[in-house]
Amino acid sequence: MSGVHVALLAGAIGAVFGVVPPTAQAAGALPVAKSFTHTIKPNGVAEECFRLPADAAVGYAFEATGPVDFNIHFHRGHDVEYPVKADQVRQADARFVAPSAQEYCLMWTNRSAAPLAVTGTLSP
Repeated sequence: MSGVHVALLAGAIGAVFGVVPPTAQAAGALPVAKSFTHTIKPNGVAEECFRLPADAAVGYAFEATGPVDFNIHFHRGHDVEYPVKADQVRQADARFVAPSAQEYCLMWTNRSAAPLAVTGTLSP
């Protein structure tokens, strides 16, 4: 399979799963806005992950039907780093600037005994 075919296949798989290949993001943050909705089980988590080059920014906004613990994190070897962390919030609307080229994840944790929903957007 040629490099072109691999790139096309990676792009198609990424489009299906909402993942943008790193080469498509090399010039900036996210190429297009993305909406998301997650139903989070009691004591469960949900994530939205994406790749960013160093110093690129992404806008994020969300609303939850109940309080959630929220963070933006990335993995460095066996360690997890949390550039953004907030406990028991119902909403956020901010921009995040990547300190280094990484895959970053927005994560919501439902500490309640009932399911809840988180709806939001990611934007370039």
